[in-house]
Amino acid sequence: MKKGLTMLVAAMVITGLICVIGSAAAATNIWVESNVKGVGHLTSEYEVDTEYGLANGIEMQELESGSGLVTKQKWTLEVNPMGNTDPARFVGVCLEGLIEEKEFDVEYFPITYQNHSYDQKWMQKKCVKNYDLGAVTDANFMQCEKLQKKESVVTYGNGVWGIDQVWPWPVPRPQQNLFWGTPSLVQTVSADVLGISHIGFSAKDPNEHRHTIAYGREETIGQFSIEKTIEIKSNCRTDQIGDWLGCP
Repeated sequence: MKKGLTMLVAAMVITGLICVIGSAAAATNIWVESNVKGVGHLTSEYEVDTEYGLANGIEMQELESGSGLVTKQKWTLEVNPMGNTDPARFVGVCLEGLIEEKEFDVEYFPITYQNHSYDQKWMQKKCVKNYDLGAVTDANFMQCEKLQKKESVVTYGNGVWGIDQVWPWPVPRPQQNLFWGTPSLVQTVSADVLGISHIGFSAKDPNEHRHTIAYGREETIGQFSIEKTIEIKSNCRTDQIGDWLGCP
């Protein structure tokens, strides 16, 4: 297929929004599976927010868009998987978490479909925030002529108060917090990219928001092969106030 070739193919447009609202009627488990192939223009947008309110729980924003050949866009997402760590007391309660796996293989070229032109190099952006842990990661790929990428994100929070989740039975508020939760954030990225890439992370003290414990970012322009693993864990539970995490 040559660049600039006029192709009578369907333009692919995929838009999604996932928002988990912390209320008595909130969903306790969400599973999404997608497998897309074709030629045309593709746009995907997803958002996750596991707790109601500003700057708490787990948040993820993801956007990808571009024109040309989509060899593979294979994707699974699970939000708030069910847990059973203490069968005597917490059977079926919701462990706050997010698990995502994605394979993405695309190549850019402009297309024309039904007298409309689509000419956008590939872009994929993702930012994951875990406020219980005080950690954030982001992986952005922009102006890509070719992008082959495989990545995964696994992150867990402390758990949330019973009034913000669906619980199997009423219990006093002091017992409703999932105190046995262990916040963690692990992201892996394996990519071959012809374009611009940015991968970053930041870990802050949840008690002292101005204190950055660790920070890093890496940017490339050109053709690169990238292998990256970011793992941030904690065994502590702390509360946070205010919007104090930003993408590095």
